[in-house]
Amino acid sequence: MTLLARPPGEGRVFGPGLTAKLEYGQSPDFAVFESELPPEWDGPPPHVHRIYDEAFYVLAGSVLFTSDGISRECPAGSFVFVPRGSAHGFANPAATAARFLVVTTPRAIQLVEGAEQLAHQDGPIDMAAVQALFSSHDSELLGPPPA
Repeated sequence: MTLLARPPGEGRVFGPGLTAKLEYGQSPDFAVFESELPPEWDGPPPHVHRIYDEAFYVLAGSVLFTSDGISRECPAGSFVFVPRGSAHGFANPAATAARFLVVTTPRAIQLVEGAEQLAHQDGPIDMAAVQALFSSHDSELLGPPPA
């Protein structure tokens, strides 16, 4: 593979506010995507990835990260590393949107993409399907989805 340079705003959109910058398959070691968190968003349920590390760089706004029972407000410019096996979640309690860049192991982007597809189907979220998806990625939801 040669140098990959994406101009601002470029990448594959795979859900509301989600843009892949480095796809799974383009690197054997990591994938990168940008995520925009809407204002006053409770975030995903607490969860754990047993085989994926995740790193977050806050680009705009402020994001509330929680990991293993510790919460920290992280403004733009903050870097957060969540090692595999750590229970974690994130939210945007602010009245304005926030954005972060996620650097993770390649298959994790497939997990996020699959979860987005399940979350945006017609009707109520099929939690059994979501749990099965997480299980297929050696991950687990630790709580119910936010109200």
